[in-house]
Amino acid sequence: MAQSSVCSMSYPAAIRPARLLGALLLSTLVLAGGTIAASRPAAAQESVQGVAFSIPAGPLGQALLVWGRQAGVQISYLDAVTSGKTTTGLSGNLRPEQALARLLSGSGLRYSFSDPRSVVISGRSTAGATAPDGSVVLDAITLNASGATTEGSGSYTTGEAGIARGADSLKEVPQSVTVVTRQALDDQNLTTIEQAMAKTPGIVANREATSAPNFYARGFKINNYQIDGMGTAYESSFRPDFDLAIYDRIEVLRGAEGLFSGAGEPGGSVNLARKRPTERFQSSLALSYGSWNNRRIETDISGPLTRDGSLRGRVVGAWQDRDFFYAPADQKKRVLYGVLEYDLTPDTTISAGISQQRQKGNTWFLGLPTWSDFQLLDIDRGRALNTDWSYADRKITDVFAGVEHRFGADWVLKFSAMRQKFDSDTLRINPTGPIDRETGTFADVFSRYEETGNHSKAADLNLQGRFRAWGREHRLLVGADWRDSDAHQNMYSLSEVFAPGTIGLDNFDQLNGVRPEVLYPWFTFPAYGATQKGLYGRLQLEATDRLHIIVGGRYGNYEYSSLNDYYDSETGALLSSTKTGFKDTGIFTPYAAAIYDVTPDWSVYASLTEIYKPQANYLSGPPDRARPLDPITGRNYELGAKGSLMGGALNASAALYRIERKGEAALDPAYPESSDGTGLSCCYVAQGRIVSEGLDLELSGEIAPDWQLFAGYTWNHNKNTRDDMVFSALTLRHMLKLWTDYTLPGDWSKWTLGGGVTVKSAQATAGTARIAGVTQAYRIEQGGYAVWDAHVGYRIDDRWQMALNVNNIFDKRYYSALGTPTGGNWYGEPRSATLTLRGRF
Repeated sequence: MAQSSVCSMSYPAAIRPARLLGALLLSTLVLAGGTIAASRPAAAQESVQGVAFSIPAGPLGQALLVWGRQAGVQISYLDAVTSGKTTTGLSGNLRPEQALARLLSGSGLRYSFSDPRSVVISGRSTAGATAPDGSVVLDAITLNASGATTEGSGSYTTGEAGIARGADSLKEVPQSVTVVTRQALDDQNLTTIEQAMAKTPGIVANREATSAPNFYARGFKINNYQIDGMGTAYESSFRPDFDLAIYDRIEVLRGAEGLFSGAGEPGGSVNLARKRPTERFQSSLALSYGSWNNRRIETDISGPLTRDGSLRGRVVGAWQDRDFFYAPADQKKRVLYGVLEYDLTPDTTISAGISQQRQKGNTWFLGLPTWSDFQLLDIDRGRALNTDWSYADRKITDVFAGVEHRFGADWVLKFSAMRQKFDSDTLRINPTGPIDRETGTFADVFSRYEETGNHSKAADLNLQGRFRAWGREHRLLVGADWRDSDAHQNMYSLSEVFAPGTIGLDNFDQLNGVRPEVLYPWFTFPAYGATQKGLYGRLQLEATDRLHIIVGGRYGNYEYSSLNDYYDSETGALLSSTKTGFKDTGIFTPYAAAIYDVTPDWSVYASLTEIYKPQANYLSGPPDRARPLDPITGRNYELGAKGSLMGGALNASAALYRIERKGEAALDPAYPESSDGTGLSCCYVAQGRIVSEGLDLELSGEIAPDWQLFAGYTWNHNKNTRDDMVFSALTLRHMLKLWTDYTLPGDWSKWTLGGGVTVKSAQATAGTARIAGVTQAYRIEQGGYAVWDAHVGYRIDDRWQMALNVNNIFDKRYYSALGTPTGGNWYGEPRSATLTLRGRF
């Protein structure tokens, strides 16, 4: 539904703030070291031959939204203009303007195209202000019906996603896809990827023992990430917790996704979609204050920089200074993002951007250990096993570039490039468990200084479009990509300020105030990483009016290398240096699916997707004829249904899946393990087989006028068939995530009430750990629980809104992440509140 605000500013008036925006953008890019072009999401193209419209009868406002999505046109109007009006709907192959005229027939409303991709609906309304000529003063908020952009839609759903390359809509993606829209992020006050993924259906968010967020889907860790569709790999386990101020939405695809991701696990992939410059001037400001002195400011300015709108820009900034519910711990964060887009010709667009996120503070790194009987600790949630001299300094910088050229209405050629640098320096205390119940002492306590980083580069060239053959229209996407990741991890020994075996829970505070000195390197991985190259293609054939056949595949190469140095921690003398590497070539990853349109709004599908994980560093026997093992394959079989309700305002999906992960290396008992220091152990056999089965259900969007819902239920069962044991005890058998927001009717329409719940069944982690010189099997368990959140919003006027978010309103005591007996167990946040003031101009 279109949201209402006041905008009577004429276009020339927008030029003045645009000059300020231009200065800010140029300053940002110059300070960052230059401007580089980047890819822009393809603008919707209208065909003069017509568009296949299918718009049901019903409220006119909803019908206009559907028209905008199907036509690929941005549409603006006031709620009051369409209030109480209905339409009989329409279907058929029509020109967008022709279809719009039919929808508005008899309504008394008129339309005006400000450009081929934007239309304004106007008319007389007693609820709206009028201009001198008698027309309604129109809303400044644009419904971004074209493309996958969710900003300004006010919706918890969208019909498209950037992660679904080669498909016109989410209905044409034969896998489970969740989109967390900008509105859903704002309503829940989610500012980091860790917070957002914790609320995303089907995802288990777990910090483990690195303080970095790790996410699991369908029993497997997600290690494939994209930004605007560009793959970026994290060879180290220290991946950034992205701030969401600069992103329009988060897209999560569950299941094997090797077509565009290359190597990885079959659980899924995540795409972060950046905010892009807008064709109209807009700005916003958000101020918030929350529990534990959490202060945050966000600013966002976007719009045209030239009178004809050919040059557009955007600047986003965020500042945050906060403590945590545990102490000692605090963090300061700064985020800056700038992007430019320029229409070089009517058919060619280039864009350039850079972002930087810098955060520094006293960060608790390891989490809690367990008791010696592997039971979770029951200590005060506000206590961190941290010192006042610990710190973490992290910086992530993205520079991205590209060009897009449109060949008429049907074909688009895109080139994209990106470079990302993530670096982290940490000085920390490591109190490792388990903790003796009798004495309260830790198994070990040591301090560590560590330098880690992950630098990645990527490039992608693809061509996609439509063609006619055999009397029908089909779609094709072909492309090539390259990505390179280079990580490092260097550990240094420190002067210890305590006697080993003397530190426990009762005297841990004595470690404060005495900062150790960095002495010598302990061990370093100066460089390790992988290079991937691939050719990919996706062909969607329209077999009949209702049956769509999709075939595709990826042909790729994977090369890995690692340099490891080991030092004497007492003297810093180099003891050994080892260089290893391997290569997999000619890897083919298939992709196949069939989609059947039961009705114009509902479809069913069956798909087979695949992904691989290299393991050529494992060799098969005998030693004199050793050969690298083939990659592990993860294959996802999925049956599902997707539907669009209420004219596209509400989306529903259901999926049954089975993942088979085959070929994992296991020690071959016929041969001894190699001890030559080469890192290529012999000998192994490919016999591991993991099976994960489950159900995904999701409902997102407007279930009634002014009532948004974002909900998902997942069920999963996984096991290692080799020993018939659970493969990922961390993955929940049952999980329900729900959030809803409702704007009250009539005189109470300024108020919005909402809330949500996360329900999880029993959870566990299991494995082996070296404890007191002995390898022991462990299992850490936690029963099921539910955490409730609430939201109250108040619209002060057409520009300002106030919102109060209360998380964990019943102050549930639980562990949000489970690790090992040595650490990585994290308490969930106690009850907290945040008050946010948002202004849009």
